[in-house]
Amino acid sequence: MSNKYDRQMRIDGWNQENLNKSTVFIAGIGALGSFIATNLALSGIGRLILCDMDTIELTNLNRQLLFRKKDIRKYKSEVAAKQLRKINPDIDIISLPMRLESVKRSYYEMSDIIVGGLDSFDARRWLNSLAVDLKKPLVSGGMYGLMGQVQRIIPYDTPCFECQPLIPQDKLSQACSPVGKKRKNLPKKPEAPMPAVATMSMIIGGIMSQVILKHLMKLGTPLDNYLFYDGMSNTITILKLERKFNCPVCGGFFDLEESTLSIEDGETIEAVLTRIAFTFGLAEPKVMLKGVILSEDMVITKKNLKSGDKLFVMDDRLAKPLKIVIQKQTE
Repeated sequence: MSNKYDRQMRIDGWNQENLNKSTVFIAGIGALGSFIATNLALSGIGRLILCDMDTIELTNLNRQLLFRKKDIRKYKSEVAAKQLRKINPDIDIISLPMRLESVKRSYYEMSDIIVGGLDSFDARRWLNSLAVDLKKPLVSGGMYGLMGQVQRIIPYDTPCFECQPLIPQDKLSQACSPVGKKRKNLPKKPEAPMPAVATMSMIIGGIMSQVILKHLMKLGTPLDNYLFYDGMSNTITILKLERKFNCPVCGGFFDLEESTLSIEDGETIEAVLTRIAFTFGLAEPKVMLKGVILSEDMVITKKNLKSGDKLFVMDDRLAKPLKIVIQKQTE
């Protein structure tokens, strides 16, 4: 009796049973996500969890494989799930048309690997933070015109997304303007649509798919660093990255027992938040003390904050709060 996976099972070391039992969470079902989901469905992954809050637009149709003109204004994850069930009715597909932050934690926990095909640095940083917190492998990728990159992240083993020095400085410095009401009222520059072409979606999506399959089957040499593809020159460069001890997500320096934040009586919480935003590259950090979020206009005194108090820093870019011990310079 023939097997539809027969040709791939002829590859030395291929383990179809591992794939049949695996669950993959795909965040973002756009240019990359649609190709990755198709490749994994064709390969016989046991379960795909597709998460995307966006709806289909006309400009998506030049590079997003699973969508047609009649699908415009429908949720990407739902249309993709319907199409993939036609491609392979033998696998389980779950559609989550919602924000990543709104997804029940159990969906992430049941996944063997998390995949990020996201077009926003904030979303990538949040997903990286979540993956590290759950100790789940993460394959992240991105494109710009004829350039693309792929990174495989094994929490506390390989460098995480936050460790790497390749995030554009303007993205990291976005949080360096004053936080709070003043920052929220600043005019926002309109973002120009990114240049994108189907060939890059296929190439980077294909590389990511292969990295995922190899990881699940422990097949061949894993990608433990950062892969950069230049479509103009048709070259692939592997950049060696190192874990950062002071990485706020996976580094050891910011463990609760070691990290400290120096403050002075007379400072406002807003001033402290600004320093935290600079230090960690956060967007709109908030701090909580003993279950209460501190007001930005609160003035620090000997009575309301003392050395040894533990603050929890929360931000949209973090899936897990940072834990910091207060050190008063006046004590």
